[in-house]
Amino acid sequence: MLRLSQGQLSLLEYCPRRYQHTILESLSVPASPELLTAQQWGDRFHLLMQQREMGLPIDPVLEADTELQTCLSQLQAQAPQLFDTTGEIFRQSEHERSLTFQDYWLTGVYDLLRLWRDRAEIVDWKTYLKPQKQQHLQRDWQTRLYLYMLAETTDYPPDALAMTYWFVRVESPDTPTPAPQQVRIGYSAAAHRQTQKDLERLTQKLTDFLAMGLPFPQLPVGSDQCANCPFAVRCQRGFAQETVVSTLPSLDEIEEVPI
Repeated sequence: MLRLSQGQLSLLEYCPRRYQHTILESLSVPASPELLTAQQWGDRFHLLMQQREMGLPIDPVLEADTELQTCLSQLQAQAPQLFDTTGEIFRQSEHERSLTFQDYWLTGVYDLLRLWRDRAEIVDWKTYLKPQKQQHLQRDWQTRLYLYMLAETTDYPPDALAMTYWFVRVESPDTPTPAPQQVRIGYSAAAHRQTQKDLERLTQKLTDFLAMGLPFPQLPVGSDQCANCPFAVRCQRGFAQETVVSTLPSLDEIEEVPI
């Protein structure tokens, strides 16, 4: 059974051929030193929060990284409710959840899952230097898939669910220290039905592509997505037909690497 994560769903919807190269053929592009540094810091923050939730000592980690210490302190000061377990019936960091759907295995790892008797919340840590807009996050497959799976695998109605993104490393021109910002996204029965339809559409499309065999369809010539794609040369698309140089995406477009 083929696994589908939120990142793979996003890639499949964005460009089937890029999904083929990245997922089915396991091709990758070397990351820049700057990008690697940002990803490594994001990994350390996620590990720090996981260790804290598990009750493990975190002082040695904080002493070795003052930026981590500052980000955690700012988060604790600005959002004490995140660390308040009053009334919770379940709380787990790096919580894995999966669901069988149309012969595929949908999977997700929640940075933090909090359950009460009447509601549930998924918390996700983001270490971008700039927060993403709510409209973007509402459309993002991470939001949609995570809330959908939680509704399908628990007894909570959709309107009792929410997903909160915390951007913990946001730079502020008014203060020298990071200023954590949150984006909270609610859920509804209507959003759940729409996600179901879109999942059915995407998984059926993938089934059809697999039945036809490789190669997967390409985007039309001249598509904007091809301009900076690292596989543009391989696909003989756009600017890549004249040069082998490809532009890496900005740091704000890159997800943290899951632990």
